[in-house]
Amino acid sequence: MSKNKIRHTEHVSKSIPVVKPLLYVLLIGGMIWGLVYLFRPSGNLVPYNKYKKTDVSTQAPEEAPVNGKQKPASPAGGPDTPEQVAQNDLGQNAQDFDKTVSDPVVPETKPPVDLPRETLEHISKGMNLAENGKYERAEVEFEKAAELSPNSPELFSIWAAALRMQKKFKGANRRFARAYELAPEDEEIVFNWGMSRLFEKNADAAIDLFQKTLKLNPKNHLAYNYLGKSYGLKKDYPNEEANYVKALELKEDFAQGHFNLGIVRSLQKNFEGAAPHFTRAIELDKQYEKPFVVQFLTAMGLKKKGIGPQEANLVPSSKKSKEQKSSKGAADETKKAEGSDHKMEGSDSKIIKPVTNVKGKITINSLPVDNRGVVILETKSKLKVPKQSTQAIKIFQRELQFQPSHSVVMIGSKITFVNDDREVHNIYSKSSGNQFNLGAMAAGASREIRLETPGPVILRCNLHKDMMGTVFVVPNGYFAQTNADGEYQFDNVKSQEYILEFWHPQMYPEDVEKNVRSVKLTGKDEKFDFKIASASKPGEIHDLVDATDYNLVVDNIEKEMLQAIKDWDKGKKFMPRKRMLKAITKYYDGEGLKGAIAKSFSEQRSLKLEQAMDEIRKQVSGIGAKEKITTASLNFKAERVLAQLRNNVKELENRLNPKP
Repeated sequence: MSKNKIRHTEHVSKSIPVVKPLLYVLLIGGMIWGLVYLFRPSGNLVPYNKYKKTDVSTQAPEEAPVNGKQKPASPAGGPDTPEQVAQNDLGQNAQDFDKTVSDPVVPETKPPVDLPRETLEHISKGMNLAENGKYERAEVEFEKAAELSPNSPELFSIWAAALRMQKKFKGANRRFARAYELAPEDEEIVFNWGMSRLFEKNADAAIDLFQKTLKLNPKNHLAYNYLGKSYGLKKDYPNEEANYVKALELKEDFAQGHFNLGIVRSLQKNFEGAAPHFTRAIELDKQYEKPFVVQFLTAMGLKKKGIGPQEANLVPSSKKSKEQKSSKGAADETKKAEGSDHKMEGSDSKIIKPVTNVKGKITINSLPVDNRGVVILETKSKLKVPKQSTQAIKIFQRELQFQPSHSVVMIGSKITFVNDDREVHNIYSKSSGNQFNLGAMAAGASREIRLETPGPVILRCNLHKDMMGTVFVVPNGYFAQTNADGEYQFDNVKSQEYILEFWHPQMYPEDVEKNVRSVKLTGKDEKFDFKIASASKPGEIHDLVDATDYNLVVDNIEKEMLQAIKDWDKGKKFMPRKRMLKAITKYYDGEGLKGAIAKSFSEQRSLKLEQAMDEIRKQVSGIGAKEKITTASLNFKAERVLAQLRNNVKELENRLNPKP
């Protein structure tokens, strides 16, 4: 990709009276602001410390987040009288916003463990490709899986979910229909189909499916919640409210349910009935303490005036208000700033030029950052941008230092480490997703690696503890580095939606996550400043490490393997195969041990361990058995592979935390 230029510029309570007319103005204007912000389609923000394979789970999230990122504050001003509100038709505009939810709230179906291994492999590849935006290749994998297992309802449900990610609802509905035909009593499949219809904005179909879900399980509070949202699409607010109430009867501590109930009651002008639910939602989850909710509770006399740091942070300087605006104006302004997909009369969200210029300034604790800062415009599709390319760079070890000490590369780039010292070096990284250990390198030696996971890579030498360097691997999209004054600039980037993110070695991983935002570039020049508050001090370097307890992973593998052998010994046919598949797919592969061994040692070693476990799976499943199989022989093979796994874990720990 083309190098982005860096431009240098100089860095430059009284409570609200509870007056009923003003309360109506604030609330209706606030609802518009809130609905634009809260119920827009998600950008699927994935900060670098969360960028990894999604572990599809059968568990529906207890809280369906609207979006926990920090947003700009909205001014509290608005029209002075209800007559002005009516003139601006704000109430009607508020009703025009749909209230669908973002993709991450959809519980996905876990690949079944009773399918042939080849089918599971195609499903796993298909999901990984779909999650990375490689949809055509994903479709091929799902088709292969369907050829092998044409009567698996779980397969068709997962395939449908992948199509829904692409908004190919017609194809998703066909696959969901097939899954439903095969398993009409499967609550999870019916619920997921309902969610897909909700995303499709087909309210009647979604209502029908959520009602079927509730017939299968009358205690499914999430089904009541999304049944309410489906009625909201039809602007049937009484039925919407009734279903939120039922969801809360089943689960009182359901934060999103309280928040949704507050919204729908406010739309019906039942402000006194809305207030306790906004308050309860905030008690349960601070992400619901949004500026318009703060204004509402303040006007009701339930909260002190003002907003906290969560709302005040990261206000794009190009969007800061120098004077109070009308509620409708504030809603429009916020909508443009956040890149909402909702259309609104008078909105400036349409693409006016194919390319956009972006600039801004970054401060941490009010001090400008240095030139190690990286600003990222990641594509929401996870696909590459025009002229994006990988790099091949060299990092030298000279005078017990890394030269250069800091580098930025695109995902998939190759790095060659060259020992240009007279001393031996052993370069390693324990950064999550980018762990490696090059081993001892004598003077003049070189080793190379390829970095396939976005995020930070903190370079260390276990022979020289003071040596430390940094590399940042950028996901697909654009990046710019800050200059010595903390300024950055993008010139002529493609006008579309992006995930805007900033990273600096000084920042803790949670600092990075807090400051992710969604932006929509339309061709109009933009300025986005980051004012970051951090407990970190200048000069510190913070890493993101893998906290997985691999010994516990091996414990779980051991439990499943030994129980599988016991089940086989008792003459059971289905459970032994299921347990062995669980040991291999869920724990060895799914918990990351397979990948960690491949990255830190070799793919061949990782594969051999998997093949050893799979040999036991085949034997307990009665597949291709030529030798005589006994309980003793199975236990011997299991103990041998478990010993190898534990030795690898011990060696892995030594590599990731080497002693001098």
